[in-house]
Amino acid sequence: MRPKISIVLTGFLVILISFYGCTGLKKEPVNKSYFDLAITLPVSSQNKVCKSETLLVKEFYINPVFDSHSFVYRLGKNKYAIDYYNEFVSSPARLITQGIEENLCASNLFTSIQANKKQNIGFRLSGKITRLYGDFQDPSNPRAVIEISMILEKKHDTAFQTISSKTYLAEEKILSNDPSKLVSGWNAGLLKIVIGFISDFQPLSP
Repeated sequence: MRPKISIVLTGFLVILISFYGCTGLKKEPVNKSYFDLAITLPVSSQNKVCKSETLLVKEFYINPVFDSHSFVYRLGKNKYAIDYYNEFVSSPARLITQGIEENLCASNLFTSIQANKKQNIGFRLSGKITRLYGDFQDPSNPRAVIEISMILEKKHDTAFQTISSKTYLAEEKILSNDPSKLVSGWNAGLLKIVIGFISDFQPLSP
């Protein structure tokens, strides 16, 4: 009789474990929201004369603190938090690099060029994203913060020489800490940075 009881108990335990594995221990899927960064130059900022300066934009480096698909929030002087429920659709460094490149070429100051055509490069742009977060230190004054250091080099003979090196900071006030408002703030700040770069470049152009 004992072997039969043992078999019955074993079967019961298997059924019980399977039941809890399918119900009680099953985790609900995490609902995430994904956002893009997209900017478009206003007509007033577009150069009407196409100078067709060839430009290679290297993918920007980003401070490791903000190198995350998930949004980063600043809550205090040295306190940050990561929002795993709201993310960029791609690497923020890639999104920002692409946005800057597309809009610089839309300004008619530059023509984009592929990295494998190095002999035709007139200018080379690199940069570092030093800050990218939602600043919620003051709940009554939430802001979208983005800061980028940009280095522009011009080709002389066979070498590149730096003609501009500047850090651009944008702190856009947003209506709330809602993720969509934060993204709108980042887009507004990124657009201001691109317009500022174009304004600085024009006196340097031939």
